[in-house]
This record gives sequence, structure tokens and C-alpha cells, in this order.
Amino acid sequence: MPNSLNSNALNQYASRFTATVLNEVYRNQAVVKGSELLKLTPVRQVNLGILNRLFDQWKNNAQAFRSIYFDFENDEVKAALQAFMNTVSQNIAVKRADLEPLLLDSVKDTVTLLFTPEVYFEEKLRAMPESVFTPEKAEQLSKYTQIHNGIAKSLAQRLSESGSDSVYMTQVIGWLYEVKSNAEILDDVTPYVSQFSEILNLDASELLPVSNPVYPPAPTVGRQEPKSFFDSALSEIETIKPTIPSAPPVPQRVEPGVEILSNIVSQTHSTERESLNNRFKVDVPKVSDENRYGNVQVKVESIAGSIPLGQRFMFVNQLFSKNSEHFDKAIYELDLVKSYEEAENLIWHRYASKYAWDVNGEAVLALLAIVKRKFNS
Repeated sequence: MPNSLNSNALNQYASRFTATVLNEVYRNQAVVKGSELLKLTPVRQVNLGILNRLFDQWKNNAQAFRSIYFDFENDEVKAALQAFMNTVSQNIAVKRADLEPLLLDSVKDTVTLLFTPEVYFEEKLRAMPESVFTPEKAEQLSKYTQIHNGIAKSLAQRLSESGSDSVYMTQVIGWLYEVKSNAEILDDVTPYVSQFSEILNLDASELLPVSNPVYPPAPTVGRQEPKSFFDSALSEIETIKPTIPSAPPVPQRVEPGVEILSNIVSQTHSTERESLNNRFKVDVPKVSDENRYGNVQVKVESIAGSIPLGQRFMFVNQLFSKNSEHFDKAIYELDLVKSYEEAENLIWHRYASKYAWDVNGEAVLALLAIVKRKFNS
């Protein structure tokens, strides 16, 4: 496995990004519709990741509906099941609690793909069922990979040139490490960093152990008219342009798939997206800033025992939705960790995301200052 990103920094960034987006999206609505997922964030790869996860769930649900007691190969049954699944897919409605893990994982995947594509592709390959690489899997990998798509296409080409219908993943991973350094098939990361920063500043120096090179754009390819809902979604995502000045997106070829929803995305008008950065971007303290939570000299043995009553009320009301049991549980968990880094990761990855904290708020900074006192040497 090649050098990965700093996992703590990645988790913190993904949690803050996710909370910021969802706070805005669910401000005045309880669910997000399918058409809204296509432009949920300015980063098209993030939106693709969510759609890919929904598509996998859609297929699993269709498979789970089958029963050994009925003939699902009957033409009438197949047609009825197809019509049913079409109708279901036209009525996507995702609540915040269900969308949050999808968005969080997609953000982490996309940042990993952006800076360490070999890590991203190796993880995706190893996660494929049956440990074999087929044309269908190659097509799916390419279809839902917008950044550094040239790598996915190169792997598909190697499979085609092998003359086999399938090869073991060990062989494909070998191909991956042969093509990963080819600058001609890698994208320039700068436009995508700008798209992320439209929501929350993305600083590569906090994620990477060493500086990564800037890659030239990958060659463009043709496009075909999609037929299915998820294929249509891919096409629609490509037409939604970010509001920031950046290099034009690379068109992605979309192959026809199972016929699901030919009209849903076409009914969604592509409008200019108001800059999320202007509405709710926050400046998050940098990980390396030693003074960001204050210089408190006195070390404490217990976080719980060092919180004054007045601050306890502030923390319960402002950070834990006025639920004292949730507050007590969180402080207990923080007292169990062995280092400040573990405590900070727990705060950002679990509590800040779950309770949608204002990371620059007085209550958050006060809590972090107390936590830091326990680990001062």
C-alpha cells in the first residue's frame, strides 16, 4: 500500500465539510430529492460518489426482492419488477441522518482520489466482489470516477488487450502501479481543490506528508446519450458548472445501462449555483496552529472534573442539543483517550459532525481548551 493521507486530518476535514453542506441543505427541508443530489456540492466527484452508493443499494434491493418460490425470469415478472424499480428510483427522498454517512464517505474518497489516486483505485479494486476484474466492473469503475479518469480507462484497456473476460485483482493492481505515474492520464488537481474550498478551505499541506506534483489535464473523450437514471445523473452532473474560475470539466463518456429513468434528470434545469462559500464558509483553525485554543498552562487530571457549572450549561445547551446525558457520555469518552490527537479526532469526527457544531464558536473553542489542558506536558 502506498503512502496514505493523514487519516486524522482527512476525517476532520470530511466531517466539517459534511456538516457545513448539510446544515445549509436541510435548513428549510426534511429530505433531499434525486435531482438535488446531482448538485449537492460544487465537487462533481463527491456527488458521483453518493450516486454510486445509492445505485449499489438500488441494485441490492432489487436482488433482495427475489424469492426462490417464484419465477423471476418470466417475462411478465421481469417487466413488472423493472417498472416497479423505475418508479422507486423516480422518488428518491433522503433524510439528513441517511445522507450524512454517504456524503462523509464520498468526501473522504474524493480527497483520497485527488491526492493519492493509487490508494483510491487499489481500495476500490480490492473491495470488488469475487476478486476478479471484468469488463462490467471496469465500466462501473470508469463511470463513477471523474477525477483521474484516465487511470480507470487505462485499466479497462489493459483488460481488453489481455484477451480475457476476467483477470485476478492482483494482476489489475500490478497494472495500476504501472500506469499511475503516467502524467498524461492524470488531471490537474488545482480546479478540484478550488471546488472543495468553495465550501471549506482544502489545504493539501495538512493532508500530505510531502508535496504532490501538479498533474496535467487528462485527454477528453466523447459522450453518448444516457438512458438510465444513474447514467442520466452522470450526464447531468457534468453539465453543472462550478461558480469558481477553473479549468473546464473533462467530458465523460457514459454508456447506456439498464433502462430506469430517461426523463427525470432532463426535467431538472441546470441553473447557476449560488456560491456556498459566500453563504456559509467558515475559517477553521489549522491543525498546526499551536495557539488556536489558547495557552492554558495548568494541566488537569480529568476533563469532567475541570468544567465549571456555568460552562457545563453552555456545553449542554450549545453543543449537545440540551441533552445532558449526551454531554456526560461525550466527556466520559474524551477522558478515556490517551492523547490530545485522539481526543481532537473524536471531537471533529464524531461530535462536531453529529451535532453540527460551529467550529469557530465560543463553546467549541472553550471545550477544546479544557481538553488540551489534560494533555499538556
